[in-house]
Amino acid sequence: MTGAGARRLHGTTVAITILVAVVNAGLAALGIVSAGAALGLWLAVEIPLGIVVGVLTVLRIRTLRREGLEWNVVLEEITGRIAADLIRFEIRGYRAIWLFVRRRYDGEGPGVTPVGYTKGTMGIPMAFLVACVIEAVVVHVLVPWPALRTALLVLSVWGLIQIFGILAGRITHPHLLTDTRLTIRTGHQVIVELDRREVGRAVARRRWEHTSQIVADGALYLPGPDGTCLDLVPTEPVEVRRPAFFDHTRATASVSRLSLQVDDPEAVAAQFRAEQFRSEQFRSGA
Repeated sequence: MTGAGARRLHGTTVAITILVAVVNAGLAALGIVSAGAALGLWLAVEIPLGIVVGVLTVLRIRTLRREGLEWNVVLEEITGRIAADLIRFEIRGYRAIWLFVRRRYDGEGPGVTPVGYTKGTMGIPMAFLVACVIEAVVVHVLVPWPALRTALLVLSVWGLIQIFGILAGRITHPHLLTDTRLTIRTGHQVIVELDRREVGRAVARRRWEHTSQIVADGALYLPGPDGTCLDLVPTEPVEVRRPAFFDHTRATASVSRLSLQVDDPEAVAAQFRAEQFRSEQFRSGA
């Protein structure tokens, strides 16, 4: 079977499996069929369909891997770009929580200095998280139907985990500064990797004109609620990948300045000034 034919067969089988599950659940919820009949339909139809989907999925994965495709590409081929982005988003959230619990950060290693950017930015997200917890408790108390109450509780807990994963992702994915490179990130998304020698100037400077991520006037802004507090000016324009919820929709832009919100702008600027001083000493000594 050709790749296109295998893709269509796999997609059709998955669609039928999901449709049967939704129809079965709907009939049971509306009382058209009894719980026993719904369970019987599940056992008779859904499980065999699930097995077929599983076998086809494994075969497609093996075929795509034999073609030399990376796992990220394989995931997109199997599920589609949007679903693949959502799956990666959820996995990254769980990983961020795991790193947060262990008090570690992504990219940790010898000679790596984390540059945090969450100071003063977590108040609103934490308030939203607390509000979601209160909402989950209130819904659980007020909803009289046990099945619906349980379903809403499960959804609420899952939603809270996702929110916490996003918050943890910002804490555990700081910018990374080494002796040779600066990696600028927002959450798990890498915006740009710069050679330290490419940074002509680093200035601690408060800018209030933008409070959302944007490219404007040849500059990339990665602000907090109060704007940005550090300007990085490369020696040459650099290409950055703009942040976006879906990875496959991220656009690129050429910028001549990067304005960032960081926890300690003076310390970062001082490191770059020291680098420039060493470079000038080396040139004068030469």
